[in-house]
Amino acid sequence: MSELPITSKDDVECAIIYKIEDPNTILGVKYSHWVPGSARGNDILYMGRIMGDTPPSEHSLEQIQEALLPVPADRIFPPLPIQWWRVRTVVTVADDWDEEPSPDIYLKRPWLQGFDERPDSVEGGSVQVAVWFAHEIKQLEQLARFPPHPNLVRYHGCRVRKGRITGALLGRVPGKDLWTHLQDGKTVDKEPFLTALASAVDYLHNLVGLVHNDIHPSNIMVSPDGVPTLIDLGSAHPVGEEMKIGVPFECWGGDPLDMDPETHYDGPGGSPTSRKSRDLASLHHLRTWLDNPVLETAIQRQQIETASLFVQVANKRMRAAAARVEASRNKAAKESETTT
Repeated sequence: MSELPITSKDDVECAIIYKIEDPNTILGVKYSHWVPGSARGNDILYMGRIMGDTPPSEHSLEQIQEALLPVPADRIFPPLPIQWWRVRTVVTVADDWDEEPSPDIYLKRPWLQGFDERPDSVEGGSVQVAVWFAHEIKQLEQLARFPPHPNLVRYHGCRVRKGRITGALLGRVPGKDLWTHLQDGKTVDKEPFLTALASAVDYLHNLVGLVHNDIHPSNIMVSPDGVPTLIDLGSAHPVGEEMKIGVPFECWGGDPLDMDPETHYDGPGGSPTSRKSRDLASLHHLRTWLDNPVLETAIQRQQIETASLFVQVANKRMRAAAARVEASRNKAAKESETTT
């Protein structure tokens, strides 16, 4: 059993593992707990999973403690300096505090959704957390080169421990994300709300030079007085760049090109391209969605649509590859007939 300062289940975060084909079926539960280090000590992530269809409410504290094990730092924390396509990214180090930031600062840790903490998954299908987090830091550093926008997340630098980036210091936005804000029975003043978001997107596109690529209600914070803030640059890329990191949230209502398997993987390396049209289409969908937001099955719906899209894309690409092979064979056969 791990010796962690956990006295209740509220001390750990949990994420339910659902079956992709049936979002109502629970396959297991992943638990995580961060232990912040001092200026000289490393931050440590403990993770573990309890498999089976038992919901988190039925797991005991002893079961959770038994499952939690430390995750090697090199799997989740990118090293300094960040090497990015043969170019070093300048990183702002903001370590003037020991364990916890001030109340107006939010410490964002590496994104763990999709991460498999089990040792045998290192070379398998686990999300490369350190690579993804390094990418997000790169986009935040780009954003910080420009004056702050009132409706965009603010970046104050990185938390660094033992030569690795263990967190990003962001301006804390009071309030809740748009999903939760609406689920709590609150509303937004639609036109000023959308105007503010459009201003943030225009600033991001035309001054900063980035496309967000992941605009949806969970990435829009709403202050108590109804002001939006666009957060999470984990999928952001420069305009026109191939998206080798991050996933565009096309299935919530983004660019129609994303829903077409012919154009979804349109980058030179077979990945999506970072397009302004994706963000603009998401804003357009948001305008319609706010008139009648569907909240009860939102997460389940996006899981189903994501799986459906990936199947469509895979099938389309396989058919296209088969067609190219067939065309090549026919061409070779005709050339052979001509020479004979």
